[in-house]
Amino acid sequence: MEHDDEKRMSFTEHLGELRTRLIHSFVALAVAVVGCYVVSDYIFGMLSWPLRPLSESQVVTFEVVESPEDGDTIVAQQTSVQQSRADAIEWTVLNPLEYILVKIRIAGYGGLVVALPFILWQICAFVFPGLHANEKKVVQILIAGCSALAVVGVGVAYFGVFPLVLPYLLEWIPDYVNVQLRLNETLSIIIKGLVGFAIAFQFPMAVLILVYMGLLTPQTLKQYRKLALVGMALIAAVLTPPDPFSMMVMLLPLALLYESSIWMSYLVIRRKKK
Repeated sequence: MEHDDEKRMSFTEHLGELRTRLIHSFVALAVAVVGCYVVSDYIFGMLSWPLRPLSESQVVTFEVVESPEDGDTIVAQQTSVQQSRADAIEWTVLNPLEYILVKIRIAGYGGLVVALPFILWQICAFVFPGLHANEKKVVQILIAGCSALAVVGVGVAYFGVFPLVLPYLLEWIPDYVNVQLRLNETLSIIIKGLVGFAIAFQFPMAVLILVYMGLLTPQTLKQYRKLALVGMALIAAVLTPPDPFSMMVMLLPLALLYESSIWMSYLVIRRKKK
């Protein structure tokens, strides 16, 4: 009976700790959501940055005029700025609540991103006491690797792909068509694209897990390297404008990730043997 009471007490303590961790996580998430709602306009400006032209081109013209007093010629310089169609976009909403709902969505997504490190820390603090030392190392490597790859994927999409693709698509719109972008739909496209790149860049971690489980080998990855590069090139060609530079912006990181996964798979196998 004493042994059962100790087990029941231990289980109760675990439930109490889990409840405390969950409360702390929800409080952190709520604070982050409120903070992001306050600065939601600034966050939307950051998210819509890829829609702006990368640079404004200046056209310098010279005009020769005569002075009315002495008849001397004067060379006057005039500078005009050519703006992209992407710089002339107008944001629209279709109902009175849409703008508020967009701000709430931004606050929800932003709050989750801001509070995610603290939530992961709470989860690890609850789970790690029941893991062995080697299991803790594996979990730490997975969390660090997935987080780093997600940041790299978002950075490639935000600074590399979107500034090329989105303004490029706007330039195809003829002049007689008025460019108006809906807040809700445009925000969804940008967020889905960022999340998609973050997920796509998890490929090396998925490969390492399969290698660790014995379902994949470095030799298999090397054997199908050419086929994988062709597949990645097709994906990059479909998702980017029809020019070599835009295609390489997306293909190069994917190819580097594939090669790095082969190299890291050897390290996983070597450590597993030890």
